[in-house]
Amino acid sequence: MVIINLRLVARMLSPAIFYIAVIGLIPLIYGTLTLQGGTIEFLSMSAAAVGVSQILRRIGRNARTNLTIRELFLFTVSLWGLASAIAAIPIYLMLEDVSVAGAFFESVSGLSTTGATVINHLEDRSHAILLWRSILQFLGGIGFVVIGVAILPSFSIGGMNIFKTESTSFDGNAKLTPHLKTMATALLVWYLLNAILCTICYRLNGLDMFMAINAAMCTVATGGMMPTDASMNGLSAGAHYTAIVFMYLGSIPFLVVLANISLRFYHLVFIYKNQQIRSYTLFIIFVSACIALSLIFKNDYPIEKAIRVALFNVVSILSTSGFALEDFTAWNSLATIVFMVIFAIGGCSGSTSGGIKYFRLQICFAMFKSQLVKSIHPHRMIEPRFNGTRIDAETLRAVITYLVSYVLVLIVSSIAATLLGLNITDAITASITCLSNVGPAMGYELGPTANFANLSQGLHVLFAFDMLMGRLEIIPVLLCLTRMFWRL
Repeated sequence: MVIINLRLVARMLSPAIFYIAVIGLIPLIYGTLTLQGGTIEFLSMSAAAVGVSQILRRIGRNARTNLTIRELFLFTVSLWGLASAIAAIPIYLMLEDVSVAGAFFESVSGLSTTGATVINHLEDRSHAILLWRSILQFLGGIGFVVIGVAILPSFSIGGMNIFKTESTSFDGNAKLTPHLKTMATALLVWYLLNAILCTICYRLNGLDMFMAINAAMCTVATGGMMPTDASMNGLSAGAHYTAIVFMYLGSIPFLVVLANISLRFYHLVFIYKNQQIRSYTLFIIFVSACIALSLIFKNDYPIEKAIRVALFNVVSILSTSGFALEDFTAWNSLATIVFMVIFAIGGCSGSTSGGIKYFRLQICFAMFKSQLVKSIHPHRMIEPRFNGTRIDAETLRAVITYLVSYVLVLIVSSIAATLLGLNITDAITASITCLSNVGPAMGYELGPTANFANLSQGLHVLFAFDMLMGRLEIIPVLLCLTRMFWRL
């Protein structure tokens, strides 16, 4: 017997899909006013979104409102899948060299803030479609749930659990306020302020307004899907430092930052009392220093350039932004090994970053240390701790479950990719980069300076599915695919 209230899920989806139609009017108006085209294509997308919204509204009419965690999971997975499919419509209609699967890959890449692309010669494309890619990243960075809770009353009926359906690493104990809508609004305002400030900084460092706005949306969302093939290559050093700062801000927990800002501005120093942020920051500094030294002594880079390029690429990979600035696989063997090690780590929990998330590795390390001590002192009472508190059994189970599911999905995806024609190195690194929402791969054909344009449609669908799973942190998607989810 099916026990999920599908009518209620449809009722919740209806207003969310409708707002996608409204957002689609932005590139429509821009393309029309600037003669960049896209009027019919974006109008078609908005019409499709309105149509789907109305169908869902009719299905969800008179639905009972006793919401369970199953409905929340199904709602979130369905919302991301539907939004990706609808967002792909103008991409497919406007770009003749992009297939249906490629358009879906592109929209998923934008919404999941992965930043991988199937589009060649970006400079020759309509600015309307380039703006749409950046908007998709901006929406995906903060997440549909945060935006929805802030502006749509229907999103709030799930309580704090609704945040966990979109990010299983969401820390309910770190909530800024007991009022869900107030917290979501604060997160959204902080996100928008970052985007505005980032745009100003890019303008001051030589980017024109269109590039500055698009680059800012890509940066604060840690998406990296720039509107040029060169990505960050060719931009000024000031633009690189701007990207470093805002990629870093996007990869640390928003709630921790906001909680300290809400006390007093000079209390920002206490942000670094947070074990996750402190360790993450020190890790960035250490890894960047190692790579910078290798560039200075092995590749004869000037000191400033070595530091800037090393720091940029480390922050870009760890924040899962995936901006391209030189080909780090061509530097030296040490740099290649280091980037392979940090490739899937990701940023902090509660940020726009993807990946495994830094706190999960910290918890694993805390378990490792406590187990070493118990091996020597088997009768000693010692428990792993994180951020000064004992790690409870539920958290440990959640971390282990996620890591096991990550490895299993990675293995299955890599095998499927090889069966679809990729060599083993490209298959594994492409699966990692899509599952961790990083962007660039580290294979022979799919290196940091290459894109996914030449892959088959089957691979586009496979990697799009990986990106969706990575953005929702695997568990919600896997649950929706299991039999037990739909039965008692």
